Amino acid sequence: MLRHLAALSLLAAPAASFAQPAHSDWDLARTPGSCMLHAASPQGTVVSVWGFAGQAKLGFLIQNRQWETLRDGESYEIELGFTGARAWPVQATAKRDLDSDGPGYFFTFAPDEGEDGSSFLDSLASAKGLNISRDGDSVDSLPLAGSRDAVAALATCMAELWTSPTEEVVEKADPPPPAGPTA
Repeated sequence: MLRHLAALSLLAAPAASFAQPAHSDWDLARTPGSCMLHAASPQGTVVSVWGFAGQAKLGFLIQNRQWETLRDGESYEIELGFTGARAWPVQATAKRDLDSDGPGYFFTFAPDEGEDGSSFLDSLASAKGLNISRDGDSVDSLPLAGSRDAVAALATCMAELWTSPTEEVVEKADPPPPAGPTA
C-alpha cells in the first residue's frame, strides 16, 4: 500500500505544502495517526477519504443530511462515476448518526485495488468530478477540481505517518476509529 501511495505522491507538486489552492475542491486534515481528504457539494453531500497509520485500506464515506431513508448497517450497491476516469460499482454500508454531515454510505478500499490496470485511487486522483448513483438513479454530483494534488497530499501525509516513530507511538495508543464507519 505504501508503495502505491508514494508513487501517487510523485505525480504532483510537493504535497506536503498542500493547503487547499484556490483551484481545489478538497481540504486535507491531519490528526495524530490519520490523514483525511474532504470535499462538499452545494447540495450538501460530503465526501471524505481517510487513512490511519498501519492500516492497509483507506476509508471512503459519502454523507448528506437529506439521506434519512438509509437503514443503518444495510448494504447498498452504489456507483461512483469519476468524471475523466472510469466508474466504480461499490458495495457500501449505510451509517446513520455519524455527525452533523448526516447519514451516509461507507466502504473501504486498498489503494492498489482495481482491475484492468486501474485502481480506485488512480480514478479518484484523475477525477474532475464525481457522480453518485444508486439503483441507476443519480443521487448527487460534485466537482472535484485538484484531485491529483489532493491525493498526492494524502499519500505524502500517510507516508509521513507510516515512517514517523512519534506518530507510530501515538497511533498505537489511540483507540480504533469511532463505531460509526466500519467495513
